[in-house]
Amino acid sequence: MNWLRDTFLEPGNDSTEVERIRYAQAYILEMIGGYLMLDLSRNLVHLRWLLKLIDFRAAGEFSWGSAVLATLYQEMCGVMPPNKAKIGGCLSLLQSWARFCFPFLCPRVNHSYTFPS
Repeated sequence: MNWLRDTFLEPGNDSTEVERIRYAQAYILEMIGGYLMLDLSRNLVHLRWLLKLIDFRAAGEFSWGSAVLATLYQEMCGVMPPNKAKIGGCLSLLQSWARFCFPFLCPRVNHSYTFPS
């Protein structure tokens, strides 16, 4: 993931169309590998997703939500052995589902949320 960020810098105003396309492909690949379909190291992305980004028109027709759910399900099934301690996949999706279906799992907060400025 660091290699993607270092190699494909944000294009400037004078960049060519090919440079903008390559940057967009690298950015989407970073989103896939860094957030949606994580591996256990959280620093690698499988190259099979790069092949899906060659043609943007075709990539828009894929069911990316199903792919994320399938990856999460695969990781959840793989964590069943008692000697496995880590899970990959989009855990924020699992946490959102758990908080929606089981509201008693949500943390109780008696104060308003504040964010650093």
